[in-house]
Amino acid sequence: MAKLGEGDERWIVKERDDGKNCNGWHWSEVNLNDWSKERLKELLCVAIVDDSKGTCKVTEMEKCSGDVTVQSRKQKKFPLYELEIVLKWEGQLLDAEGGTKLEAKGKVKIPDLSEETYDDLEMTVTVDDETDAKRPLKEMVRKQGGTAIRKACMQFVKELKDNVGMGKEMPVKKAPSERVNNTYVVSSTEQKKTSDLKITYDFVPHPKVLYETLLDTDRIRGCTASDAKMSREVGGKFMMFSNAVDGENLELREYSDSSGDALIKWKWRFATWQPGHYSTVTITLTDKDGSTKLELVQTGVPEEERERTEKGWKGLLFERMKAMLGGSIMG
Repeated sequence: MAKLGEGDERWIVKERDDGKNCNGWHWSEVNLNDWSKERLKELLCVAIVDDSKGTCKVTEMEKCSGDVTVQSRKQKKFPLYELEIVLKWEGQLLDAEGGTKLEAKGKVKIPDLSEETYDDLEMTVTVDDETDAKRPLKEMVRKQGGTAIRKACMQFVKELKDNVGMGKEMPVKKAPSERVNNTYVVSSTEQKKTSDLKITYDFVPHPKVLYETLLDTDRIRGCTASDAKMSREVGGKFMMFSNAVDGENLELREYSDSSGDALIKWKWRFATWQPGHYSTVTITLTDKDGSTKLELVQTGVPEEERERTEKGWKGLLFERMKAMLGGSIMG
């Protein structure tokens, strides 16, 4: 490690009294949940149907769960968002004179607003105490209202990406919280404080599909909603999550009927770990009546990074692979 005053200032963090994230070089995460909920309320709680047959408006955003964050690394920023939204609506069917023929209330459920779904957004419309008389209004909400809601969600995503891409501050009354990982485990004693983790996961597709997916650049990009560059060669380098993770292929064994499994072994690290410190990741893909049992064992994880690493595997990779391929987490 360079002496104070002699090294690249981007890396001199442990020695600084203020712990400043110099030039935005280290990994950081800004939470934009508060801004996102307020902006979505503004965009969604409006009239969504207004014609001669009926009118309808969203009266409340009953639920908005999930996370919206901006990840930063090496002066590059990219948004990550995954939200579940439930809206309440009220509407009226009109008669030929424009008077109210009947009224109805219901909900619109959006199970997943994320990078993978926003341009093909799934939503479900329900009506309280559904009857044949109310069904035409429900269909108006589903078709015309659904178009308006999709447009509002796409506007939210556009504003999020535009502001992040241009380096603008989000217009929030309350400053967003920022979590910065700008320190390294620097002493040899601390470096020895490592732990292991194990994750087991069941997937619907065959091990051949999982093996190909984990080594395919485009599939990992789509799954993680971030940049990636994978290698299919032993000794080949890879990176995921827009350079937040990098490593090397130590061993690759494709699926064979004789062994009944496939294996991927990586030399793996977060970019914010102490320079030169790597963990070892071993992923075994075992055939289970045509589906796959995935078992990940990771050794050499810095003790204070274990929870973050485990959450990353589950929330940012395997949960998204589940949505893409089908599967469930076992432990």
